Order: sequence, then C-alpha cells, then structure tokens
Amino acid sequence: MKDTSGPVRKFPLAEQAAKDLVAMEQALPLPDFSDTEKTFRHLSDAELKYSARLFQLMGLNWLTSIMSSLGVGAVKLGLPGAEWSVKNTIYRQFVGGTSLVTALPTIERLFERNVKSILDYGAEAKNSEEDYNVFMKEVLRAIEFSRETEASAAVVVKITGLSSDAMLEWLNEQEIDFDDDTHSQFQALLRRLDAICGQAEKFGIQVYIDAEESWMQNTIDQLANKMMARYNREKVIVLNTFQLYRHDRLQFLIDSHTRARQEGYLLGAKLVRGAYMVKEKARAEEKGYPSPIQPSLEATHHDYNTALRYCIDNINTIACCVGSHNEASIRLTTELLAAAQVPRSHPHIQFAQLLGMSDNLTFNLAAGGYNVAKYLVYGPVKEVLPYLTRRAQENASVTGEMGRELKLIHQELARRGKA
Repeated sequence: MKDTSGPVRKFPLAEQAAKDLVAMEQALPLPDFSDTEKTFRHLSDAELKYSARLFQLMGLNWLTSIMSSLGVGAVKLGLPGAEWSVKNTIYRQFVGGTSLVTALPTIERLFERNVKSILDYGAEAKNSEEDYNVFMKEVLRAIEFSRETEASAAVVVKITGLSSDAMLEWLNEQEIDFDDDTHSQFQALLRRLDAICGQAEKFGIQVYIDAEESWMQNTIDQLANKMMARYNREKVIVLNTFQLYRHDRLQFLIDSHTRARQEGYLLGAKLVRGAYMVKEKARAEEKGYPSPIQPSLEATHHDYNTALRYCIDNINTIACCVGSHNEASIRLTTELLAAAQVPRSHPHIQFAQLLGMSDNLTFNLAAGGYNVAKYLVYGPVKEVLPYLTRRAQENASVTGEMGRELKLIHQELARRGKA
C-alpha cells in the first residue's frame, strides 16, 4: 500500500528546531559591545559613579601595591577599619558576598538580565585535612544551591583547596597511578574530588576545575582527565582549564580532545589566557629552566583564538567556556558560531567574565541570546582578599583593561546627562 502520509522527515525534530533557530539568528546583528545603555542598565547613577572612582584608583599601580602589601596584613591583623575599607571598595566591586546567602541578591540581579553565575568560593587554601574537608563541603553546598536555582551555571573547584601544594608538586613529574592506595593523602584528595564531581553529575551541575602554576598543573590535568573520563560520558559535567599564555597548551588541548575521543568521553574546556605570568617567569629564571610562558602577547592571542576555532570546529565533542575579557576574541567567537551555523544558545558554548569587569561584553552577549555567566567569587573578606589582590596584580583582565572600563562608564554617565 502506498504511503500517503507525506515525505519522510530527514532530521529529528530537535535538529530541525536548531536549524530553524540558526536561520532566525542569521538575520540578527552580532552584539554591539559599545552599547553602554544595555551594558549598564542594571546600575543606578550612584553605582556607576562609584565604579568610576574605584577604577580610577585601581589604575594607580602604587595604590594596588600598597593594598597588596599592607591591606592584606591589616585585615588579617584585625586593625580597626581595615575590613570595612576593603569591603566597601574592591570587595564590593568584585565579590558577590561573604556567603551564598549574602550573594543571592547579586545572583538574582544578574539573572534578571539573563546572566548566570559560576560560583567560586574564593577562600585561600589552607594546609590541614580539616581545611580541605571544609572546602569540599563548601563546594558541595554550592552544587546543592545550584540545583535549586536556574541562576547558577556551574561551580568552581580549586584542587589547591582540596590538597597541599607540596603533594601536587611532588606528583607533577609522575604518571599518577590512581589505583595505588599506599599514598593516603592522595587518595583523600581523590575521594574529595570524586565526591564533588559525583554530586554534580547527580544534579546535572557543571564543575570547572581551576588551573594553577605549571609546577603543579600536570597533576591537576591528570585529575581532570580522570574525572572527565568518569563523568563526561553522556554530557559534559567536568571542565578542565587551559591557560593559553603557556606555549604548550594549544597542543595539549588537541591532545586532550584526541584522548577523550579515543576513550569515549566528551571534553570540557575552559579557555583562559592565564593569571600567573609574573610568578612563572620569576621561578623559571630562579631555577634555570625555560619559561613555559609564550614569547609575546601576540603569540598568546594567536593560540587563544586558534583554540577557539578548534573547539567550535569540534563543538559536538567539546564543550567550551570562553573565559575572556578580550573583546577581539569574544567577537571572533560570535563570528565563528554564525559561520558554522551553531545556535547561539548551544549547550557546548558558554561565555564568562569576572563579576565587576567587562559588563559591556557580558550584558550585550546576554541580550544577543548567547549563554553567558559571571564568575562570581564569594567568601569572607579576610579569606578572599589575597585572591583579589593576586588578580589585580597578575591578571591582565583586571590590570590592563581599566582604561576601557572607565571610558565606557564615562560614556554612559554622559549619555544619562550625569557626567
């Protein structure tokens, strides 16, 4: 009997819907990152003026140095007014709150603009089993929190918060035997990390494993590969971080993808430029080995953008987080997605910037329908301050973009007639 029901559909409904979405998006303009009205819509005039004053101060290198050397010590010593001063300046700009509860208003405010939060407990690592367990419980609490709110995109794990730096360094030159139970401290670390990733898989929450210095990064890479092989079989739960200011990381990204395909799991890759350049160069000079850092900023940009292309070319088997404040790289990503006809909301592409920085990128991406989040650091002032000052000193996203931030704020104040 002849089938009169019509032609057989060539694509599943979900795939056809994606094609229709792409077709609709092709008619939409790419984001305008100079649109200050969209960028600062969520900030009052007073909040904008406060940000302008803070960025002006942070542009003074001598002031940042004083804050790093004296401010941290003053807070730790509990000197009168020290914690108040920090909490009402740099902390207020770059930290969500002292806890998840106090950070909730910021998280909700971001989500009103279609921006999710990547929860990063910013406390500095300690050196005891008790401290490591406290850190693990805090991350598990963040996973539970994320389970209950759509406003959270992922949680961050610092391996240095789960184990001692000394052990991570000791293991760095080795091929880790994960079945060797003679090293109790390593097995304790493995149990903590597995508990986090296992809970994340159970609730469908992503885990971003932070990168560290080169002398412990190989250990972290091996741990990340182990967790991805275990939990990224059906969807991407675990993402490793690739610092492209290292000259070997582009090839490592390609090798990691090859390994994932061979072993049957999906690769999770957060792409960043990096935050330890000063420390890396100094240690290499001190110990007399070749620096792992790129020979130039141009080389870093080249490898970062090549990594973006590679991830989008392989978007079905790589989930990529574009962790960048670099407008050129962000724009390139939007162009690559359009050229490849990948939906802007594809689950394997995520943009992320630090809370308090590059709002022109974050909110214009969100308005354009892309997946975008703020890295939302939270934690007590005394614990988070060393993290913040390190970012201010070493991360070009914080120290190198002050002029741009200030210029955009002044443009918006002028547009509002408040300059």
